[in-house]
Amino acid sequence: MSLDLAVRIPGRAVDACIRIDAGEHVALVGPNGAGKSTMLEALAGHLAAPRDGEIRLAIDGEDFSRTPLHKRGFAYLSQTAHLFNHMSVLDNIAYGLVSAGMKRREAREVAGELAVKVGLEGFEDRRPRTLSGGQAQKCALARALAVEPRVLLLDEPLAALDVRAAREMRGLVADLAQTRTLVCVTHDVLDLLAWADRVCVLEDGHVTEECSADDALSFPRSEFLAELAGLKWVDGEMRERGVFVTSGGVPLATMGECGLGPGRALIDPRALRLRVGDHADGTGAGRIRGISRIGPCPVAYFEDVPVELSMLSSARGTVAEGRVATIEQTGLVKVERRR
Repeated sequence: MSLDLAVRIPGRAVDACIRIDAGEHVALVGPNGAGKSTMLEALAGHLAAPRDGEIRLAIDGEDFSRTPLHKRGFAYLSQTAHLFNHMSVLDNIAYGLVSAGMKRREAREVAGELAVKVGLEGFEDRRPRTLSGGQAQKCALARALAVEPRVLLLDEPLAALDVRAAREMRGLVADLAQTRTLVCVTHDVLDLLAWADRVCVLEDGHVTEECSADDALSFPRSEFLAELAGLKWVDGEMRERGVFVTSGGVPLATMGECGLGPGRALIDPRALRLRVGDHADGTGAGRIRGISRIGPCPVAYFEDVPVELSMLSSARGTVAEGRVATIEQTGLVKVERRR
C-alpha cells in the first residue's frame, strides 16, 4: 500500500506533497504554523478542499480524496483523548468495533485484551473523568488500534502529558504500531527517535527536506531540523585546509574535504568545552554573547558558536554575558560550501 497526498490550501499557505509507502513510519516536523497538522488532517479526511485549492489522496493509485476517515482504514490520535464520558474505558475501546457491526460481547472481549496491552487492566469499568491524562491517552490508543487500522495518524498525542506518562506512551506506540504504517506530527526529538524511520520537514507550507531518521539526527540540511537534533548551522568560510572560521571569528577544525571560500559548519555543542576567564586557553579568545537552548540543551553562545552547558562543565555557574572565554574543541565539525 502506498499513499500519495497533495494539499494546496492558499488560506493556510500550504502547498505540499508527500508519499508514504506501506509499513513506513514518517514524522512530519517543522516550526509552528508550517502546515504539519494541516497535512495530517487532510490525510485523515478532516478537511474539505477549498474552492481555490485542492486536497488529493490516492491509495495504491485509487482516489480516496472524498472518502471519510472510517472508510479509509485510518485511525487518528491527537493531543486530546476525545473519550466518551458516559462510557466506561472498556466501551470506549470497543466503540469502533461496535460501530462497524461487531457484536458488543465480542467487541468487549477484544477491548479487554487491548486494555491489558496498554496497561489499563483493572480500569475497564472506570469513566474517563476518573483517569489521568496518560491513562486517557492509553484508552484512546487502544480504541484506535482496536479497529486494526492500516495507517495510524498521530498529532502530538504526548504533548500534554508529563515526562513519565509521555515516556510510557512513547514506548507503547513504538511497540504496538510496529506492523502498521504510521504518520506523526511532533516537535520532540524523542518521538522521532522512537517512531520514525523517515522525516519530512515542512516550512512555510512546503516540504523543504526529506531524509532518513538517522540522517536527520546526524547531518540535517535545514536549520530547523538541525536545531531539533540539538545541532546548529553557523556561517563562515574555509580559510585554509582543515580550518573553518565562523562569521564571529571563531576558528574550528573540520573533517573531510571542502574547498576554500564561504560555507557553513554544522556545530554539535556537545563537542565543545567552554573555558571562562581572562587567562583561559583553548581555541581563540572571545566573549560570551548570551545563553539559550538548542533542542533540549542549554548553550552559551561564544561569539556565534553554541557551546553546551552540561552539569559537569567547569564553566557552569561562571557563565555571564560579556565575559571573556575560550573554547576547547573535542570533535571535528562538518562543513559544506555555501550554494
